[in-house]
Amino acid sequence: MADKQKTLICGDVDGNFNILFSRVESIVKKSGAFEVLLCVGNFFGEDNSQLDAYRMRTRKVPVTTYVFGPSNSDHVEYYCEEGAEIVPNVIYMGKRGIFTTSADVKIAYLTGMSRRELGKEIPLCTFEPSDCSAVRDACFRGTSEYRGVDVLITTLWPSGIQQDDCQKADIEPDKLSDLISWLAIHIKPRYHFVPSKEKYYERQPYRNQSVHQDYKEGATRFIALAPVGNKVKEKWIYACSLQPINKMRMTDILQSTTDETSCPFDPELLKQHQPGKVVKVSGNGQFFYNMDAQDDDNGKRKRKSGDNPERKRKEFDPDTCWFCLSSPSVEKHLVISVGSHCYLALPKGPLTSHHVLILPIAHHQSVTKAPDEVIKEIKRFKDALKKLYSSMDQLGVFFERNFRTSHMQIQCVPVGKQCGDQLLEVFQDEAGINSIQLEVLPPYTDIAQVSLPGAPYFHAELPSGEQIYAKTRQHFPLQFGRDVLSSPPILNCEDKADWRQCLLSREEEDQLVADFRQQFRPYDFTADDSGSDSE
Repeated sequence: MADKQKTLICGDVDGNFNILFSRVESIVKKSGAFEVLLCVGNFFGEDNSQLDAYRMRTRKVPVTTYVFGPSNSDHVEYYCEEGAEIVPNVIYMGKRGIFTTSADVKIAYLTGMSRRELGKEIPLCTFEPSDCSAVRDACFRGTSEYRGVDVLITTLWPSGIQQDDCQKADIEPDKLSDLISWLAIHIKPRYHFVPSKEKYYERQPYRNQSVHQDYKEGATRFIALAPVGNKVKEKWIYACSLQPINKMRMTDILQSTTDETSCPFDPELLKQHQPGKVVKVSGNGQFFYNMDAQDDDNGKRKRKSGDNPERKRKEFDPDTCWFCLSSPSVEKHLVISVGSHCYLALPKGPLTSHHVLILPIAHHQSVTKAPDEVIKEIKRFKDALKKLYSSMDQLGVFFERNFRTSHMQIQCVPVGKQCGDQLLEVFQDEAGINSIQLEVLPPYTDIAQVSLPGAPYFHAELPSGEQIYAKTRQHFPLQFGRDVLSSPPILNCEDKADWRQCLLSREEEDQLVADFRQQFRPYDFTADDSGSDSE
């Protein structure tokens, strides 16, 4: 079991530095060393003179302390640059972000008042929807299988959290935020700490929601800490030992407790790619993301030095494309069936005898750049192949790699029905090995809704109906899809992961094409309507 990080968290300090650090020192003497102290809420107060002794080193901060904010416009002047020390061993982290401690504990934070809810603009002590998206994206970045974060720190409480049947919290409406609810339900913290102006409040743990109804998520403990040194002696400091969530066993993460409650937030928030930005389509519950949202740099892309805005794209020569059906370079003996806009062909070095490709007849780089009639016929080919594979007691996996390719290729590979439940896990494991951030798309999502036209990506459709998506980077493994499907749990033919290592002779290719064409004939819609896409 990985080492745990001993952590202290306190509420509003409000300038009561001596009370805070004296208490921390006594805890350390009694319980041993702690790695970090997290200050939730206001660190500074009306009188900050006690800090001079720590600045002059006549008094010592006993534990490395992290400060967030500001949340009060009167305190802005007291803060230093992000990442710098306010006094020795007290580090200012800024108002938003995520950082990982030396023990691999991930701490996300978004402090201040919501600009929309505050009603006035004081940029340093407020936040807006784009700040929520930035924190969420930072949490997801670099993860192949997102489990959640260990700690979330916010100034405002998430709306809905106070609705606990056993212990209702008395909280002012202006301290509640729908934006924080959105952030919490997306990043799924194990602990969520906020400041409380009066009383200590610890809600019963709640089970996080998932976009997949049958998929269980971890639980969150929500804790509001009273101000440091408050006169009514409400609890203002909290101690815990945190084992990093990415080193925990899934059985431990998913373990239920007797006092556990359901998620207090609206599950519709999970359908919002950005806070409040989701467009529903009537009929089947489909939705798509707003692709016009601006980034932190107000939508401006930085141009690298040396970029020439007048540089012309390299012109495409269809005669040299291996897959344009009109090209002299295409190997026509591999073609199985031809529709109006797409055709079916045997790949070079197939994984199985029923591994085929769906390709557009004309030149289109990817699904995201293909016209509607091509997309529609691709779906017809997929449906036909699913019927064929089902007749063979197998399931179809479809994947596309729009990275270092010029002509769209959708790989269609049948696998045994016993592999269906393992596919997602094997894809995620392989992604983790290659440091690929793999995302399970919400139901009914279309790939064109999450990837801009021309942007590189990997996309797969699993027999379960789940879709997985990854933005490809410079070192993305070209054989990623084949690596997964050729692995022992699926097809157990690792020697075929690279198509160049399992090339067939012309005679073998001719035989596979003839056999497949014969088996596919009962499902081949092109034989009935000559590829007509009217339905």
